[in-house]
Amino acid sequence: MTQASSQGYICTFACRWCSLLGAERAGRDRLELPAGIRLIPVSCAGSVSADHVIQALTNGAAGVAVLGCHLGGCRHNDANRDAHARLDALGALLETVGIDRRRLLVSWGTAHEAEQYAKLMRDFAALLGSLPPGLEPAPAADGTPEKNPPAGPDSAPEEDAALRDQAAEAVRDGGAVLGLRRTDMGVVPALFRAEEELTDLTAGPKWPMAKLAGLLLRDRALGEVQGVEFRALREEAAALGDVPLRVACRACDARALRELVALRQFPEETLSILPVPCSDARKEACDCPRPQWPGEELPPEPETRGDDLAAKAEFWREQFSRCVQCHWCREACPVCVCPSCSLDNPSLTPLGPQGSPLGYHLSRAMHVADACALCGACQDACPRHLPLLKLHQAAARALRTWRYASGEKRLSPLRAERRIAAASGPAVPQWKHNLGGK
Repeated sequence: MTQASSQGYICTFACRWCSLLGAERAGRDRLELPAGIRLIPVSCAGSVSADHVIQALTNGAAGVAVLGCHLGGCRHNDANRDAHARLDALGALLETVGIDRRRLLVSWGTAHEAEQYAKLMRDFAALLGSLPPGLEPAPAADGTPEKNPPAGPDSAPEEDAALRDQAAEAVRDGGAVLGLRRTDMGVVPALFRAEEELTDLTAGPKWPMAKLAGLLLRDRALGEVQGVEFRALREEAAALGDVPLRVACRACDARALRELVALRQFPEETLSILPVPCSDARKEACDCPRPQWPGEELPPEPETRGDDLAAKAEFWREQFSRCVQCHWCREACPVCVCPSCSLDNPSLTPLGPQGSPLGYHLSRAMHVADACALCGACQDACPRHLPLLKLHQAAARALRTWRYASGEKRLSPLRAERRIAAASGPAVPQWKHNLGGK
């Protein structure tokens, strides 16, 4: 046997129908293998979640290998294609926080390819031994509060006037508008039923409208108010009955609401948007990567690979050292709607000093990767002002290589029904893998 990487073991998830049999045959044939392999049989490579990979990397593994059947030869209706897309997006996230994406090996083989399996694992162990250390766990934060960042530019008078004109037309037609009301204490969400009320309607500074609108539209679909968030306003909306309701929101909130329709939180026919355009100053303040509305053509994404991983690792180590693991980012996210979540499992993402902010934030970003509207609600809610939007932007760029963007009526490569057609993302030839470079 060859010596394993000095940095830790190699966690290997192997499909029991193909790759696992190839690994067993390599053992029977006494082929040379690294000493540090921990082999975990799985029913299919598609069952390996990003959580499993992240947990291994944040708990001492030098690298993780996910080995499945050849693309097109899966016993589970091409589920390995889903694994391909999911792990490609995860690789982009790892690189964003300073972990070389080559620490995650994704490869496809069959039961009789023992020689190929042995060589692949030897090459992987040698590569891991040559890589610099990954991102070390960040120390626990001291809990010192920080000042809130500025809310960003307010709306211009002409923007408010244009929004009020659109809202007046909706109100005259017998509908209601959910928007922002300007008060002495700032802006608050409100329902507008009469034209005389619209004098207080404003496009306002940025406000997370998608979260509230999603809850409100879900209440209308269910016929009852569930939960305590904005209870009075939601009860007022429930009393509207069948009155048409339009939501005044920005493009990012509109994309989030489209994703909530895809997640079956409320029927599509109940969603009506009153567009609130973003000024150039607002886009710059939000560092908005996607100012387009659903259906508009997207600009090409810049290539970001090849940056200094050591600098990224140092940057994110400092950022994660300030995380207090309050989970407010989850609470603020409009598309985080699962009734139960693996992030609540203390064995996966423990709280307190023994927890890993790195693992938690990577897992959370992957959970909502294909539904994230890049609205920045998680970043705005963070009491430590971590630049969480950078993680979601990295995942969005990776999914763009699969010709997918949130808010569009396209099949998500991460949450897709089983597909028969060839993968639309980066090609992976037979028994090729991602060790050839970044």
